[in-house]
Amino acid sequence: MPFAMLCSRAPHPLLLGLLLVLGWPNTSWAQAIMQTPTPADSVITPANLLPRNPYRPTLRQLALPALLLGVAALGTEKVDVFETDEALQEEVREHFPRFQTSLDDQLRHVPAVATLGLSLAGVKGVHSTLNQGVIFFLAYTINNTLTSNLKNLTQAERPYGNQDFSSFPSQHTSAAFAAATFMHREYGGRSVWYSVGGYSVATATAAIRVLGNKHWASDVLAGAGVGILSTELAYWAYPLVHRVLVRGLKERAMVAPFYSGGAVGLVLGVPLR
Repeated sequence: MPFAMLCSRAPHPLLLGLLLVLGWPNTSWAQAIMQTPTPADSVITPANLLPRNPYRPTLRQLALPALLLGVAALGTEKVDVFETDEALQEEVREHFPRFQTSLDDQLRHVPAVATLGLSLAGVKGVHSTLNQGVIFFLAYTINNTLTSNLKNLTQAERPYGNQDFSSFPSQHTSAAFAAATFMHREYGGRSVWYSVGGYSVATATAAIRVLGNKHWASDVLAGAGVGILSTELAYWAYPLVHRVLVRGLKERAMVAPFYSGGAVGLVLGVPLR
């Protein structure tokens, strides 16, 4: 896709979320970006809007996570092309020396829980609640796998030291942006504010990780990239899982989100006969 065409499209809601968190809520020029639709039996978009290949990630969908990961890799202490990690963290320690909160532990799951909650409340997304639950499970499985392997591969030390080499990428940020992309995919077509809200929460989670001296700026940038990519891959893999699992149950199962002790998950109910 030519660069000019990319520039002419509406901005990604992640950018709107960043503006909202920074206090610049001028979003009158923004439009919700319609993501890849799903099979005809669960999609609410008119059939004539379906692209020829509705499951393969497009350049537009992969460009943002690729950019975030690339900038993050160049900004790490080991590469240090931009020389921003140390400088930013010094400013954080100077201006927020006692910043401490556990809000990020809960905040990272809010967009995903809100998405499933909206569906259970009867607000129609792109998929049914059961199918949303399958995609939610896929996204978080992919996300945890990618993030854990990258942590083991990079062995980057956290800003506070203490021989903790699990800094890159940020797991909290990765989970938050995976959840925000999940909300954007399901409800961004209904209103841009669902997308802006989800990405604002994810951006706030990333900011808390940096302000709490738990992560470098490059860690949260990489976490955002991995999170977005994880959900995009989940939607790409979804049709196969849908055929094997969901249709095998003939839509008789019920799925519901649960939250307990800082952990978020799903409850799946299947009739015995």
